[in-house]
Amino acid sequence: MKKVIILSVLLGFTFASQAQTFEDAVQFSRIQNWGTARSAGMAGAFGALGGDLSTLSSNPAGIGVFRKSEISITPSLNFANTKATDYSPKDNSFQLGDLGAVFAFYSPNFDWKGINFGINYTNLNNFNRKTDQVIWNSSTSLLDVLAASSGNYPSDELNSFRNYLAYQCYLINRNKDEEDPNFGYYHSIFHNGEIVAQTKRMKEDGNQGEYAFSFGTNYKDKLYLGLTIGIQSIWYKMHSGYTEAPSENSPSGLDYYTYYEYKKMNGVGTNLKFGVIYRPIPEIRLGAAIHTPTWYNMNYSMATSIYSSFYTSQDPSNGREGYEFDFYSPDYSIDFNMRTPWRAMLSMATVLNQKAIVSVDYEYVNYQNANISEIEDDYNGSMEQTTNQDIEDYLRATHNFRVGAEYRFNSLFSLRAGYAFWDSPYHNETHKNYNRIQAFTAGAGLNFGMFYCDAAFIHKFSENETVFYSYYDIQAEPVKNKYLSNEARITLGIRF
Repeated sequence: MKKVIILSVLLGFTFASQAQTFEDAVQFSRIQNWGTARSAGMAGAFGALGGDLSTLSSNPAGIGVFRKSEISITPSLNFANTKATDYSPKDNSFQLGDLGAVFAFYSPNFDWKGINFGINYTNLNNFNRKTDQVIWNSSTSLLDVLAASSGNYPSDELNSFRNYLAYQCYLINRNKDEEDPNFGYYHSIFHNGEIVAQTKRMKEDGNQGEYAFSFGTNYKDKLYLGLTIGIQSIWYKMHSGYTEAPSENSPSGLDYYTYYEYKKMNGVGTNLKFGVIYRPIPEIRLGAAIHTPTWYNMNYSMATSIYSSFYTSQDPSNGREGYEFDFYSPDYSIDFNMRTPWRAMLSMATVLNQKAIVSVDYEYVNYQNANISEIEDDYNGSMEQTTNQDIEDYLRATHNFRVGAEYRFNSLFSLRAGYAFWDSPYHNETHKNYNRIQAFTAGAGLNFGMFYCDAAFIHKFSENETVFYSYYDIQAEPVKNKYLSNEARITLGIRF
């Protein structure tokens, strides 16, 4: 019974708090493959062009375009900034954006021009950011939710991650029935309508990457075919502290309390990608690719604690004499399988006089195809069913676009620019209007023949809403968040 209560409360508090599985299925499926600096400078719109290492993870047919072998490395520096209420914390990180090599065996004297092989690592997601959120005057409290969701269960059967901690820290109390001491309901120590200040500070770290093993061929320099075997890795960690503080001299005697949460997710998954590029005439290139789901083996672990600080008026020197409580949850860990959605891409590009390139990518992703299964828990069936039903109810298919351009001034110097748009994966109108990701990019390249160097700048932004809790008629005030990031990439490469 206790585990059922644990899972139901964790998954049922609010739409946003279902991140243990439902939100993570979204987070780990919204990939942004910037790859090399050349690709990033054109917003990743390389599906019909090929000849770049980034295409191994987008359209594998691009490997067939290579006529020379190539190796390159792309470090990246990211500056993330989250704006919420009156706060705007920054988080900077240095990561490996792309690293790989293609070995080309081009044979101009045959219709089939040979087979190319490639291996590449690309960073699909950077999760590093800080978020500070504040609601200065709230007439509801998380303690109201914890009390209401505790029902009439005995205290030793409350969920071990929130309710039981609050009970042990004297934040919710139980009114026992005089006739039956085993029966009673819980109540918050706050009085009805008491105003509290709410603050949440969160630090996220991690990344999602893919190792691509690709094979491609070229027929008469008109038709290019490719296959990629992808191995993806996820490492994600989050620390947060949620604090509520009533006004001074509150009837509850509470100074403040803080609910701390730690969670970590890591996993490894595999997928396949198939691609084709066709050149009906030298100036036009058409591309298409299919990505199978990535099948992940995941581990999720979490731990929570609550610290509460009370005061009394016993000390005549300052009128306040405090006492405090601190209680910790047990460590919790589960293993499960996660399947990301299928995705399909269509691309078109034009190359004019070997100087100007304009390229467009369209991507279709149906997030309702995500799935959670085989949770290693005594009550996995209930959790799987709830999570997958949420995926079906809340998510939808999306249409994403990327457009990029390049102009070669001469054989040495090129300039690039691009725009990318990822639609919101949510059905709900409020969440649909938020949760869109947009990016503007710019770049430049120097080509010395055997050696080349590219640079790119990416400005990315999105907005969403956070609701600290939502339980029947107990609603928190929404907090609007604006996520901004500026990223610089440099690629150094050698052709041989």
